[in-house]
Amino acid sequence: MRLSRRQFLQKTSIIGAAAGLSGKITAATRNSGGRIIGQGDFRFTVDKAWGNLDPQQQPLQHCHEMVLDSRKRLVCSTVSPKFDVLAYNKDGKLLDSWKLNLKEPHGLTKAGEGSDQTFWITDSADGRVLNLDLDGRIIRELKVPEDQIPKGGNFKPTETAVAENGDIYVADGYGTNLIFHFGPKGQLKHVFGGPDHFNCCHGIVVDNRSGKEELLITSRANQEFQRWTMDGVYQATRKLPGLQICRPVISGEHTLFAVIVTKSWWSYDGMVAVLDRNFDVVSLPGGSAPVSQDDFTGVAYDDQTFMNPHDVCPDEDGNLYVPQWYSGKTYPIRLKRV
Repeated sequence: MRLSRRQFLQKTSIIGAAAGLSGKITAATRNSGGRIIGQGDFRFTVDKAWGNLDPQQQPLQHCHEMVLDSRKRLVCSTVSPKFDVLAYNKDGKLLDSWKLNLKEPHGLTKAGEGSDQTFWITDSADGRVLNLDLDGRIIRELKVPEDQIPKGGNFKPTETAVAENGDIYVADGYGTNLIFHFGPKGQLKHVFGGPDHFNCCHGIVVDNRSGKEELLITSRANQEFQRWTMDGVYQATRKLPGLQICRPVISGEHTLFAVIVTKSWWSYDGMVAVLDRNFDVVSLPGGSAPVSQDDFTGVAYDDQTFMNPHDVCPDEDGNLYVPQWYSGKTYPIRLKRV
């Protein structure tokens, strides 16, 4: 039986309260000790101790997303009783933490450059979309008009993307599966997508690598991502059967995904996917090499590196930083490029 993310949470919260972490989680959390993972030009050593903090001082439930900001900090959205955002340096030292009184801090996106850079963070539980400055202060909050939410629906945003002209796109991945397109001043301009197109539009990013901007949007439960114009016109779909992918991350000519699930929500069998300029999968760190570009259901998880990776953040040296969701209260992992 295939479980949804919500069913997984409900079941594991009951089991976890009664019996603690499973043996599967315990096995998967052991340090990989310099073992090399990945294939081809994308091979890495694993450092599970990179982001580890004192759980008494920085108690953590799980992490969601991470970005490298203009101050060279690795900034991560988290769920914790003490903070909503962590900021590390590249050595894994904690630089700062912010409490924003969010219930489920989820999507974290940067916008702009230099000292003018800001962050957008979503709360997927309370339906909030906040703009923060580099010091974690709230600048403004986007509001979706109530009449734009379908009857009986809920707004549970998972991600944002910001265009060069300042337009903001909000993916309602855990709610209506709609994409809400706002102008730079926060006025709603357009709504598109919906359940006819997406099954968990979990992530969204602006892609300008072709010379013009377009949107890459994940449909996670359908194991695919789609290309759309900035005006909300569907273009194409890239299916990745066997890989439940989170948000698209642009890294030069490559596209990166955290694969939160391969076989089932019970297997803790996530990995990272690296796609080339043609959207072919060239490396699966944490898994076996792909043997087909049409079907990834036969990919084998290595049973050591990850559990439920939720995002991947590259730095300028090609290293990757991976925050994980619901993975034994683990802090982010670093993959050091070989």
